[in-house]
Amino acid sequence: MALTLRCFIIDDEQPAQAVLEKFIKRVPFLELVGYSYNAVEALLAVQELKPDLILLDIEMPEMTGIEFLRSLNAPRPQVIMVTASPQYALEGFELDVLDYLLKPVAFDRFLRAINKAVTKLQPSVSLTGNVPALSVTSTSRPATKTGQPAAESASFFLVKEDKKLIKVLPEEIIFVEAMKDYLVIHLPARTITTHMTMTKIEEMLPSTQFLRVNRSYIVRKGSIREIDGNLITTIDGKRVPIGVTYRESVWEAMKENLM
Repeated sequence: MALTLRCFIIDDEQPAQAVLEKFIKRVPFLELVGYSYNAVEALLAVQELKPDLILLDIEMPEMTGIEFLRSLNAPRPQVIMVTASPQYALEGFELDVLDYLLKPVAFDRFLRAINKAVTKLQPSVSLTGNVPALSVTSTSRPATKTGQPAAESASFFLVKEDKKLIKVLPEEIIFVEAMKDYLVIHLPARTITTHMTMTKIEEMLPSTQFLRVNRSYIVRKGSIREIDGNLITTIDGKRVPIGVTYRESVWEAMKENLM
């Protein structure tokens, strides 16, 4: 059966809706089944249309995106938040949203979020697997008021440590280590300990840059200094073992870098 994800947009700003609608049209397996400028009205529409995926703004009149999420009955569609407000990221992820996109959204960042939806809804399919290849061109960047392409929005996520929210760029991560119910994110100058599962952070990290090397470790490919048998040494001198069941996938992923 061909893959089709039925999408519904909720955003009170027409230009933002237009950008998302354009992006949806560029992806062959996405179908826009409806949109709403009002979260209250959208509750009924979502119940009737039963979309697979909701693209949801947060700051809207009458009802916010957070309030909308809390009002949805289970089982609910998958949700990607699309907003200009970064301060709601933690609350969004606590409500189990798939991804959190900051406006203006670049097309390649949109695709990465859609890939998470594909993986969640149909695990045997991914954008690098059984769906048509999609090209990213310069037209994917929204224009500024001056008519120039906007700078591509930085890809980052926010993690909670104690009572603080800490911004983390994927390219800063050396490796991620699981410790019972917590993760330790190793950065060049520090570590961050946060309450999160390996599955969750693996979904958030770019799959082209990171490798799951055993049940307890995810390593950024660019931070690998050497591989000696089943042992990885990272650029900060730490040693990470490659699990038996992960050996083949690790070597397959590193093939393209062999000389």
